[in-house]
Amino acid sequence: MTWRRTYLSRGLISRRAEAADLILSWLVLSIAFGAGYILRGSLTGFTASLIAVGTGFVFHELAHRYLAIKYGMVARYKAWYTGLAAALVISLITAKVFGNPFVIAAPGAVVIASYGVYDLAYVRREYKIAAAGPLANIAVAIASLIAGNFIGVPLNFYIKFVGSVNAWLAFFNLLPFPPLDGSKIFRTSIGTWLVLFILAIALFIIM
Repeated sequence: MTWRRTYLSRGLISRRAEAADLILSWLVLSIAFGAGYILRGSLTGFTASLIAVGTGFVFHELAHRYLAIKYGMVARYKAWYTGLAAALVISLITAKVFGNPFVIAAPGAVVIASYGVYDLAYVRREYKIAAAGPLANIAVAIASLIAGNFIGVPLNFYIKFVGSVNAWLAFFNLLPFPPLDGSKIFRTSIGTWLVLFILAIALFIIM
């Protein structure tokens, strides 16, 4: 996700705090997505979850961050601790009850400080920054789907797990509700949103 802020960079968290928030979010989401494996005592499954969240959540947020900085903005990732706690609790409960976790992926967002005015040019940049995250997830999901067809068991199962996590993150973030990325894409280009949303759903079903 991306949040827009128009105050100066001193209002953003430090890079050290950003790194701590990224690591914490990565670990918590890895536990959330890997809750079923953890409860079954599968170290390999949890390792796959660490990789899946690393390529999914971390790549997603860094894609937002990179493009915002490329446009001359100041961007930092900020964790949402309530969202992380909710994701952890819900995933552990659902994994215990149903065998597999249900993950609400709302760990935080990239906060952007812009020095420019909120005009049409900014809206277009914001739309592209919002799309960068889900696009990163879709790219990893497609790569995982292709790789999984050329690698034998049991490794291909974990590769497809990486793809399914990325597909889920793309789908969730493309929902057209604020503050999710999908709301920014939808209000600027419904056609682009529809293509990405359908692709994310298709990948999640296939994976």
